[in-house]
Amino acid sequence: MRKTAMTVGFADLSHFVRVTEIIGEEQALTMLQEAFKAAGNCILQKGGTIRKYIGDTILFTFEDTATARIVAKEIRACFLFKRGKICVQFNIGLATGEVWEVKIGHPDCIVDDIYGMTVNNAALLSREAFKSSNGIKMCSVTAGTVNKTGTK
Repeated sequence: MRKTAMTVGFADLSHFVRVTEIIGEEQALTMLQEAFKAAGNCILQKGGTIRKYIGDTILFTFEDTATARIVAKEIRACFLFKRGKICVQFNIGLATGEVWEVKIGHPDCIVDDIYGMTVNNAALLSREAFKSSNGIKMCSVTAGTVNKTGTK
């Protein structure tokens, strides 16, 4: 177990349950895999880590906050599914701070995971992200971070 600072992201697909009811489970799972692949490419190509999948949500981390902000925009743009009035797209919450990196679980099924208020904050922000104009909600630390070029 170790404590470290990082930016945590939750990328949550909006309206996934509703679209599953409309197109069926098999097509919805195919769509989910396409969405995870597209978002995963954005995360991995910029040096991020995919921590786990939780239903229709990706939990990911970055050591560099400025890169996490850029990737959040890329994830938002990388996948869009429309059916009638339903629009399925990632909403992203980002929080920066200390997290615990741990190995946890049943002795026969230990997994790597992250815990802490920063993780909780990112999850809460992702639930509020749909209210923002760009589908991304950040904590004040993440939003105020200056990138390597000196601009916000």
